[in-house]
Amino acid sequence: ESPPPLAEQYTPPAQDEEKVFKSLSALRSHKLSAHAKDRQQQHTCSQCNKTFSSKAQLSKHDRSHTGEKPFVCTDCGKAFMQAICLRIHMTQHSGERPYSCRQCSKSYPTLSKLKVHMRSHTGEKPYFCAECGKSFADPSVFRKHRRNHQGHRPYACEECGKTYTELKDLKNHERSHTGEKPYLCSDCGKAFSRSSSLACHQRIHSQNKPYQCEQCGKGFTQLSSYQSHLRTHSGEKPFLCPQCGKMFSDPSSFRRHQRAHLGFKPYPCDKCSKRFRQPADLAVHERVHSGLRPYRCQSCDKAFVASWDLRRHMLVHTGLRPFSCTECDKSFAERSSLNKHRRVHSGERPFKCEECLKSFVVSSSLLKLRFINVAKYVFYHTF
Repeated sequence: ESPPPLAEQYTPPAQDEEKVFKSLSALRSHKLSAHAKDRQQQHTCSQCNKTFSSKAQLSKHDRSHTGEKPFVCTDCGKAFMQAICLRIHMTQHSGERPYSCRQCSKSYPTLSKLKVHMRSHTGEKPYFCAECGKSFADPSVFRKHRRNHQGHRPYACEECGKTYTELKDLKNHERSHTGEKPYLCSDCGKAFSRSSSLACHQRIHSQNKPYQCEQCGKGFTQLSSYQSHLRTHSGEKPFLCPQCGKMFSDPSSFRRHQRAHLGFKPYPCDKCSKRFRQPADLAVHERVHSGLRPYRCQSCDKAFVASWDLRRHMLVHTGLRPFSCTECDKSFAERSSLNKHRRVHSGERPFKCEECLKSFVVSSSLLKLRFINVAKYVFYHTF
């Protein structure tokens, strides 16, 4: 018996089902025949007044308001708003990452993700915000940024009232209240509240540092850390404190500095009266009480409380001085030493005595002057 004609074989997809095609020409043909009427009218979202050229696009957009995720992974149960997101997620289980970067060892499940990654090497940021002048390499990050200007933040935290443009950002934020850390490292057991934080952490175990500095050879697991490091060579400090005018090369140092102005130290030590601005600082401080020194030097067996103490110590063995002055031929083992040295060229003297108005290049000189003044005061009022 011969098969039925093509018209009888075709079954219209359900309203929420996404039809998939083997070729681009087949997709174009389908759009012309099936969605010609849709394109003649605009379909408007009743919640945010955004318009779409088809009912299918509006239906997808509606899920951003309802939180509906009809596409569920059969392996881990994770749900997604769009079928394409599920298909990309499935490559995590299969391990399929066919698109590789020629400059580093990273590979990706889709060509679009590889293209975004390639911009981390070229520095290209083609998505420009006309309202604030910021540029972005990733279109999804750019879209999220645009929503901040539009004031569209429909997802609110019930605990503190903070609002977000996307439901996943709210879910991540809620874990800061609950303390939930569902992402567990299989190598060391460390837990994380975000999957992205776990992915970055796992590179420590694999020794995978895809971002290499061409000036000093230092490798980084995260793009943001690599970009902050590059500024130590260039001297660029784009983050300006509006209260005191101090400038910073990386956003995390800038945020810590701002907390210093506010006096905000929400993390107390339960062994002493000290308080800290962030949980990482508290965790390091607690090792002072416990005696734990997890960072051990492989050259001399000396152990340290914090990772940065070990990194500073390692320079004693390597003799490496990666921080070079662009004004003269001097180089330094630590970035802070380079920053102090730069003031010799710039003439900057940021540490000023409020009593005699003398100013100094380094804070230790100001502290020394204060000590001398106190000693003089005690001497003259005692004898």
